[in-house]
Amino acid sequence: MPLEESTRNLIHEYCVRDLPGNIQWHIDKFLFIEDIELRNRLGRAFYSARYTYKLMEATFVQGDEQHPFVKFQIMQYASIYEAVITNLLWGVFKDHAEVLQLQTHKAYKPVNAFGSLTKMQYGDEDLFTCVYRDAKTPKNSIPFKDKVDCAVRIGFLEESYSEDIKRTYELRNLAHIETEANKQLDVEIEQSKHAYWRLAPFLDGVSEYLGNNNA
Repeated sequence: MPLEESTRNLIHEYCVRDLPGNIQWHIDKFLFIEDIELRNRLGRAFYSARYTYKLMEATFVQGDEQHPFVKFQIMQYASIYEAVITNLLWGVFKDHAEVLQLQTHKAYKPVNAFGSLTKMQYGDEDLFTCVYRDAKTPKNSIPFKDKVDCAVRIGFLEESYSEDIKRTYELRNLAHIETEANKQLDVEIEQSKHAYWRLAPFLDGVSEYLGNNNA
């Protein structure tokens, strides 16, 4: 059963006391995102990550009890970075030369160059004629680290903290317990703080870059 209402109110007041604003304030940090639904969800993810951190402080959880709070924050921040970068690359910058290059790879395409009467073998295996040409890579198949590097080359993401963003995303993937066990890695409170500290300059940098290039 829930705690008494007075206790619940006390905890909630503690959680929101030091936040810079309500959920709308957090949504407005993403005004450069044209998709209103995505913008709202980004703001909610940002707000919930901050609220969860304050809830962790309020209840003063330690050790294993702290783990789910920290893990949730990492997942929220990594998802924010991923959504913003991907949205901008395939939105504002979809025709940029760097994005076109990012989603292009070389692939072999079979061609019937010598007709059906020609048969070639290498040992016991049949050989087929192919051409080696450019092919489009689905954006979901492109590693996030490559998207980050592309954002750096375009200029809306600072190289100085790009590796930190990649690390946050890598930690997000530890949501799979088997992966976490195999890599013998864990998330800690300092890592979630680091993800938060990088978010402000990231968002400010994006806003400034887009503002300067749209002026």
